Amino acid sequence: MKVDDVVVRAAVPEDDPEQVFALLWQLAPDDSRPDPARLATAWRDLHAQAGRRLLLAVAGDTFVGTLDALVAPNLTRGARPYMLVENMVVAAEWRRRGVARALMAAALEEAATADCYKIQLLSNARRTDAHQFYAAVGFSQSAVGYRRYLTAVT
Repeated sequence: MKVDDVVVRAAVPEDDPEQVFALLWQLAPDDSRPDPARLATAWRDLHAQAGRRLLLAVAGDTFVGTLDALVAPNLTRGARPYMLVENMVVAAEWRRRGVARALMAAALEEAATADCYKIQLLSNARRTDAHQFYAAVGFSQSAVGYRRYLTAVT
């Protein structure tokens, strides 16, 4: 998928994980940086996980957006899987140019190909701009979500 000189594609193990992580820290700038070995392990495990797809929006050789999607097996809804979306971020200088819409369109295509019955995501209650975007691309607020962090989030 291509929009405004941006191509959306699946990440591959050969991509530079440091560039991806730099982009993700724009979503959570207060996160502490894990040590390089832990990042390398997470990068390897992400690519090995069945049903997992990290989508990248790429402009030239720069990653300008991410969307992490997981197609999960399911025992209800006719045993059709569902997709979880996490860590969607677009670089500040690339926002409002269609990048998020292109990432979400690619995720919707992946979900349809996998015969998912739904796509589910959570968004921080304070991110009203993100909520407006999700509504604009067809999502509706249909549940109350809960989280329990198992360790301190820094």
